[in-house]
Amino acid sequence: MSDNSTSESQRLSLRQLLLADLALLAVAVIWGVNIPVMKVALESGITPYSLNAIRLVVSAIVLLGCAGWEYRTGVRPAAGISRVRILIYALIVSVAYQYLFLMAVSRTTSANVALIMATVPMWTALGARLFLKEILPAMAWVGLLIAFAGTMIVTVQKQVTPVAEVTISEVVGSEKTASVAELAPGPIIDEVKSRQSDLDAATRFSGNMIALLAALTWASGTVFSRPMLKLISPVQLAACSATIGLPFHVLFAWPTLAVSIPLLQETSLQLCILYSGILSTGLALAMWSYGVKHAGAAQATMFQNLSPIVAIVSAWLWRGESISIAQTIGGAMIISGLVIMRRSRS
Repeated sequence: MSDNSTSESQRLSLRQLLLADLALLAVAVIWGVNIPVMKVALESGITPYSLNAIRLVVSAIVLLGCAGWEYRTGVRPAAGISRVRILIYALIVSVAYQYLFLMAVSRTTSANVALIMATVPMWTALGARLFLKEILPAMAWVGLLIAFAGTMIVTVQKQVTPVAEVTISEVVGSEKTASVAELAPGPIIDEVKSRQSDLDAATRFSGNMIALLAALTWASGTVFSRPMLKLISPVQLAACSATIGLPFHVLFAWPTLAVSIPLLQETSLQLCILYSGILSTGLALAMWSYGVKHAGAAQATMFQNLSPIVAIVSAWLWRGESISIAQTIGGAMIISGLVIMRRSRS
């Protein structure tokens, strides 16, 4: 009888482990694809503020549904949890991070955002060492330095994307606008191209820096949440955070909502919002929590390293975004450094 019970328990455990791995793989794909999805949504003309507000309404509804299901199954927050800490966490993750993330997506490439956001485990480990006094092995520091160097390569790289149209008025005083390809070679077009390149490089660099700030913000929220996660489930914390943060995003978007709402008639924009709201910032968090619970944090982190690869491939296939040598080298260093860090701590 006990043998049958043990065998049944092992089968159940293997099934849970398989489901956990599938959930983590799905999350890596969902989060990776979400970055080019957001870029496509912004190309519809909707403002980043309005896009954030609308997609996070959907996200909050999904997360509240998941949290309600947990609550009905008996998973409930501890009575002693601090509401002030939940508020602070919401301001960090659901307000500051979500704002910075979409600003980064609107200014730089999908690959850059994905690779820089992949450094979150590195910043989290560093923050845990500084503020929670967690011990980092020597090899973890080696991995951290490699990943940091890769981050700097991706962040400061100069990669120019051709601009479809140029305005010549700044160069020769004319109001004429034309495609670069249509203009004859010469000193005027050379100067226009030079100015475009400088502008594009400056915009992309600012996007890279905002993405880096977003990664630091998310890592800060992760470190800040660790003591709370002993008292509340990740899904319930995410639901509380999303609900608290939503009014801020509606307030940010209010001046542009009247202009943005008519754009929702576009099917492509509707699909992007539903994808991000239901999957990326909704169900993916519940799936991630399930994966971490049954497969462990180490396994979850390894799957997370797939997200930037998915983002780069999907942006290339969908939007024709190319990847530079600097992105390839920096990305390889980031992922290698994170793998070294994880193995040294396992």
